[in-house]
Amino acid sequence: MAPSFEEQLNPVSRRARRVARAVRRMSARALGRPIDILVEIRWRLGDEIMALPVYEAIHERYAPCRVHVWCNYPEILEDNPHADSVNAQDVHPHRYILLRGARRDASRIEEYALRAGVPAPSARPKLYYQDWNSPILDRLPPGDGPLIAIASGTSWPAKRWPLKYWRRACGELLDQGVRMVELGQGDETIGVGANLVGETTVREAAAVLRAANLLVCSDSGLMHLALAAGAPVLALFGPTDPSILIRGEDRFNVITNGRDCQGCWNVSQRMVTEGVCPLLVPECLGTIASHSVAARALELVRDGR
Repeated sequence: MAPSFEEQLNPVSRRARRVARAVRRMSARALGRPIDILVEIRWRLGDEIMALPVYEAIHERYAPCRVHVWCNYPEILEDNPHADSVNAQDVHPHRYILLRGARRDASRIEEYALRAGVPAPSARPKLYYQDWNSPILDRLPPGDGPLIAIASGTSWPAKRWPLKYWRRACGELLDQGVRMVELGQGDETIGVGANLVGETTVREAAAVLRAANLLVCSDSGLMHLALAAGAPVLALFGPTDPSILIRGEDRFNVITNGRDCQGCWNVSQRMVTEGVCPLLVPECLGTIASHSVAARALELVRDGR
């Protein structure tokens, strides 16, 4: 992970720069000028998507201001009216906010808001693309059946649902006339429907998710991308607690592994290393039945959620 804006400085230079920012900020305010705020996140896709509502809150809290964002996934900020610049290197901020990193046992959006000094936003993450068209949509499977996107990959092995279960659930869905498309990056494919694994940019994946009736996935960046694109989600959870990440979202549907230790990364924090089960359970999500996932997915697409 690259050093942050302030980590590149020694402690003395860091303090001096903070004082200089405060002086310039007071001067700008006294003259009635907008202040420049640098918000750095440069983290994983899902973490950057969860921060999207904070930029609007910063604009409101510190108006008049310009918000400059440093991130790893600039595509999620395309057409976003609350980001005045993305990854601009010539920013001389009056205020600096680092969002990268968060407590494991705190609501992510509340943690971001606390760091930014703003009220916790009630809005959910949203993509502001003015044009959702993309040539990648021509590769979606034809037909009249509902389109379900599948994303089996995730950042931790402990978050993964066994591939054999994915294949069983997808087989049941195909038998019911569902069209399917696989998304992800570098993940082993299930072998159903249109295979776009490793073949989409973040923006293209968002366009596919926008066109889908549902995304079925594990806890992953694509889960957050689908919700921000306006698609319903059915997500499978094991070591992480969904309420830490997402709250108040009607389109977010969850199946957990049902274990007493579910959510250990956020709840008990017995998991010391990311993705390494302290109980040495070989398949954290292995208790989730393929039939249950297929049945719930069918229910959601038929209900139009």
